[in-house]
Amino acid sequence: MRTDLNLLRVLLAVYETGNVTAAAKRLGMSQPATSAALARLRHSLGDPLFIRSGNVMEATPRAQGIIERTREVIEIIDRDILSGPTFDPATSDQEFVFCLSEVGEVVFLPALFQSLRSAAPNTRIRTVSLAPDELVENLHEGRVDAVLGYFPDLTTPNIYQQRLFSHDLVCLIRLDHPLAGEQLSLEDFIRLEHLQVRDGSRRQEMFEAHLTKAGIHRNIVLQTSHYMSVPSIIERSDLIVVLPRTVANMYTHNLNVRMVEPPVDIPRYDLKQYWHARFHEAPRSVWLRRLIMSVFNG
Repeated sequence: MRTDLNLLRVLLAVYETGNVTAAAKRLGMSQPATSAALARLRHSLGDPLFIRSGNVMEATPRAQGIIERTREVIEIIDRDILSGPTFDPATSDQEFVFCLSEVGEVVFLPALFQSLRSAAPNTRIRTVSLAPDELVENLHEGRVDAVLGYFPDLTTPNIYQQRLFSHDLVCLIRLDHPLAGEQLSLEDFIRLEHLQVRDGSRRQEMFEAHLTKAGIHRNIVLQTSHYMSVPSIIERSDLIVVLPRTVANMYTHNLNVRMVEPPVDIPRYDLKQYWHARFHEAPRSVWLRRLIMSVFNG
């Protein structure tokens, strides 16, 4: 025997209200439609289900025997199937995983951690660094909630992206550098000895390609793969380095280095958040993306 779920809703409504008119009002149905639905259910179950007693519909033993299970089934369907999963940041103790570059951690992590812990105090945060060919798989499998930063090659059909803000590059020299206090000229930029951070990022590739196209060749005397050693090297030498403004700002707060604007027009680059289509409508992912957007594009 197959019974329409809506017929069970009619059964429950008539049982709880005691009459067809009130049941119809609760369900948003007309009284004739409610009566017709009740008649269909009576036929399916082979039982009158309700007997009129004055102005009240009294349940038969058959109706009384199935009403609690009916209520449970409807509650389960409404809660777990029709309503879908929910996410409550105030009570969640889940872990959020972000893919960030070394620079991305400087740019995103302080403000992101503060906002997440304020809105979802019991959650945990973990960052990972992945190779470009690992990003899509980790997003698809849900091992990473979001990729944050400059990833222009992350353009597969099932990956969503949203611009957060644009970023630029600046130069860093020591505080008492011979050129400190002067506007950096292109001749100075070419003549000075450079520290180059080769972090393997697309941002760096974009910058190097831009200089090559403009016919600008730097005198690179030191290369490193990380930003950690940069301020210590710069404050002890006459070297100059080009790096993201956010990183430079962090160094100039407490160290003997100063930031100067580059003498070349370097294109800005957009920092974005990326997520997989599988989780586009997931409440947890929707909430997280809105939070990230409010923090970095608010």
